[in-house]
Formats: sequence, C-alpha cells, structure tokens
Amino acid sequence: MDLTNLEIDVVEMSKRVKESLNYAFSFYFDPNNSQKDIINDEVINEYERKIEGICLLNILKERPFATELRKLTGYFKVCEDLERLGDHAEDVCWVNSNLAKYKDTMRLPKLDEMINKTLIMVNKAIDSLINFDEDEAKKIIKSDDEIDKLYLEILSLLPSLKKDNRFDDEFTIFTTLLVKYVERIADHASNVAEWAIYIKSGFYKDRYII
Repeated sequence: MDLTNLEIDVVEMSKRVKESLNYAFSFYFDPNNSQKDIINDEVINEYERKIEGICLLNILKERPFATELRKLTGYFKVCEDLERLGDHAEDVCWVNSNLAKYKDTMRLPKLDEMINKTLIMVNKAIDSLINFDEDEAKKIIKSDDEIDKLYLEILSLLPSLKKDNRFDDEFTIFTTLLVKYVERIADHASNVAEWAIYIKSGFYKDRYII
C-alpha cells in the first residue's frame, strides 16, 4: 500500500495551518498588517475531508496492518486537530481586530510570552508529526503545562488590572477571549504530538492501541 499521496496531503494541510496561525498572531503584534486574504479556512476544511476520505477508503478496502493501519487511523484523527487549529486562526484574527486600537497603550508581556511559546509548540508538534519524531512529540506534550500556567496567571491578573482602572471592559473581554484561544491552540498542538507518537509507536496517551 502506497500512502505517499496521503502523507503529502497531511504535509500540505499542516503547512496551511502554520501559515494561518502565524499570520493571525502577526496581526496581534502588528495590527497594521493588512494581508487578511491569507486566512482561508475552507482550504483547510477541504484537506480534512480529503484526508478522512482517503483513510476510510483504505481501511475498508485494503485491510491494512501494523504501520499502515497506524498511519491511516492516526492521520484520520489528527486532521481533526489540524482543522480546529485553522478555525482558531480565524478566531484570533477577529479578536485581534478588536484589540488593534489598544496596541500602543495596553499590552501584557505574559500574553506575548504565551503566544510566542504556543506558536513554537504548534510548529514543533507539526514537525514531529511529519518527521515521525516521537522524542520531540513528548517534549511538546510536556511544554503544554507551561502554557496552562501562563493561562492561569494571565486570567488571575486581568481582574486586578481592571479594578485599578488600567484596562477598560472591552480590552479585558477581548484579551480574555484571546488568552482562551491561545490555550486551546496549545491543547490541539499537544493532541497533534500525541497522534505523532501513536503513528510512530502505537501508543496513545501511554496506552498501546496498535
């Protein structure tokens, strides 16, 4: 069974996801960025449907074993997380458009840190999937704890800043939404890494499946 074309589709879908997320957050750091047409979630959705179809067809018709079956079932599942990452890129663009006017007056260094670390996490998780790098995937999963810690720190910080009249209601609401989206993006990156491990070894969340 030749799964080369399937792997190419996974790589292309992953590339689109990376581009969308990198642009979405570049709009956070530079609200004057106007290349909004780079976000095309429908293309990512089409890749998801195509990959799912190929995986199901091969499982039903070819009756694959071992490595090939892990790839088919793993890619079938991981494209769900990739698709959700694409959705969140659109979410982040929308939130950032509402935060743009605060760019020069209101910024949270911890949020900048959280975003940068999450983008690294996404890129490395996708690389671990494409390169079947189990060791790198395990590191990505562990790094999610750091993102969760930053998430809680920022949420606990916002009420005190609002109380001191440093931030207005609109900034607080949209920043809270952004922090939540970033945390969810990190979760999906961790899931991608989990599926990378499964495809490589058959283990998913420390349990041997295939």
